[in-house]
Amino acid sequence: MLSAIGPSLPGLAAQVGKDVTDLGAVFTAFSLGGVLASIGVGAAIGRWGMRTVIATGAALMGSGMLLAGLSPLLIGLLAGTLLAGFGYGGMLAGGNLLIARLYHGAAGALNALNLFFSVGSIGGPMLVALMIAMFDRPQAAIWLGALLMIGLVWPATRLQEPTQAPAAQMAGAPRWLAAVMFGLLMFTYIGTEIGIGGWIALILERGAGLEASLAALSTSLFWGMLTGGRLAAAFWGDRLGPLRMLLLCVIGLGLGGALLVMGTAQATLALTAVAIMGLACGPIFPTTMLMITHAAGRSGAALSVALTIGTGGGLFLPALFGLLIGWFGPPVGALLVVIDATLMVVMVAVARHGMARPPAMAKSPA
Repeated sequence: MLSAIGPSLPGLAAQVGKDVTDLGAVFTAFSLGGVLASIGVGAAIGRWGMRTVIATGAALMGSGMLLAGLSPLLIGLLAGTLLAGFGYGGMLAGGNLLIARLYHGAAGALNALNLFFSVGSIGGPMLVALMIAMFDRPQAAIWLGALLMIGLVWPATRLQEPTQAPAAQMAGAPRWLAAVMFGLLMFTYIGTEIGIGGWIALILERGAGLEASLAALSTSLFWGMLTGGRLAAAFWGDRLGPLRMLLLCVIGLGLGGALLVMGTAQATLALTAVAIMGLACGPIFPTTMLMITHAAGRSGAALSVALTIGTGGGLFLPALFGLLIGWFGPPVGALLVVIDATLMVVMVAVARHGMARPPAMAKSPA
């Protein structure tokens, strides 16, 4: 359902009477909801349990997306996406913790969860293309997704609640420089991923002249290649090592963005760039999460700081993508991918230096 938002923006803009480039605040509202949810989700899980938090999150997300998809006013659209983001934040935290405890922290189970997210991200734009072809209403995909989410509330209440947490593995002292850098890396990556997924259809529609339904399918190409990148990382990640994997991926993302800048007006080059960016994006989020836990060590404070920084990534960058596209055209929106990737290369280098320092040298208040 999330991946259907970007290709549905033209329909939503017409529904609320605004230009499509004015809807960057939709992504900001959704991300703000997720950040707000992360503040109290730990206490909520401790008090009511994981399945209650997941079920409540599904209800809030479904209701919020339905409001966003039906509202004739911009304020209603933003309120709906804020509510949906809040519900999503609860589902994300509760779902990951539930799987981790049920499968005793198995990395394979958590990777499978991320793959399901990627597969759903492929289907969303395809559903948008179908709704455009059938009804000329791209936001109908959001309506269907919202109803499906509401329908999952009752099954979520029947989920098995784990009775024991997996054994905690004590790590060393925190490396604060690395933890903060990885948090900033996650911040930049999340904003860039949401920006690409949300605006690539408009970039190709305005830049390469693709029809709306074909431009929507380009979003599926991005998420499909992202899924392929995660599958590849499952086989090659251990051989390369997480830091080398991160560096290669952010460089690949920058190269894909550069190709998009040069080929925005040429459909073949632009679609090739989308595929490269998706493939490069795949391993970045899971690998960054892994490195945050390594850098934080046994310090809950370091872990909280890194994750708080990282989860705010969708608040600003996706809206900036929309503003740049509206003000200067699609190539400048694509240029932001190159700038973000360059910054991430620097962050990986600094974080690598921080990881190489002995933990005792990392000054910590914890």
